[in-house]
Amino acid sequence: MVFKFSLAAVAACFALGALATPMTTNYNNAKLFPRGPEGEPFPCPDPSGTAAAKQSLVNAGAQPIDIGIAMLENGCAFKAGYSAGNNKQNDNAELGVYRNNWHMLRTHCDHFKGASEGEWYDRGQEVHNDVALATRCQRQLRDELGLGQYFSLQRGGLGNQHLGEEYGKYVGKYEEFSKSHMNDGMAIYYNIPSV
Repeated sequence: MVFKFSLAAVAACFALGALATPMTTNYNNAKLFPRGPEGEPFPCPDPSGTAAAKQSLVNAGAQPIDIGIAMLENGCAFKAGYSAGNNKQNDNAELGVYRNNWHMLRTHCDHFKGASEGEWYDRGQEVHNDVALATRCQRQLRDELGLGQYFSLQRGGLGNQHLGEEYGKYVGKYEEFSKSHMNDGMAIYYNIPSV
């Protein structure tokens, strides 16, 4: 038996497969999350785009810890390059360039205080698409929660708060790198154990 495939038929099969597969963050995808050797600075594929994205965060009031968290969560993109929620819903939905969960945002960011758990998608779009609002909320979250509780809720969500200590160690490494790379096209990578 001989099978004949046209290029268009193969492409259509791949497209259908991509639509049927749930979107997840694949930190091992070198195109989305390029990386050099662990712990060594490397130039991002689009250095000027990375520099501009970092600068937009700095212009919004981002500090080195914020640049570090954005890099840790999004690689060289420095923007929310995933769909709102990141395959999670309600209070566990991840939103914005810092991937804050909806529970953190609606309970500790003035802009969202009083919002219900069910408003995560409609209201969450605001922070997901606005780096200035995301940065303002990020600072409020850290100020209200303190770093220890912030790290626990950020990495572990509502169910795994014990993961915050390890996450905080990695954030510290990204923050230290970011102090001298606030608006350039460089990044750094550390292999962080998955949640």
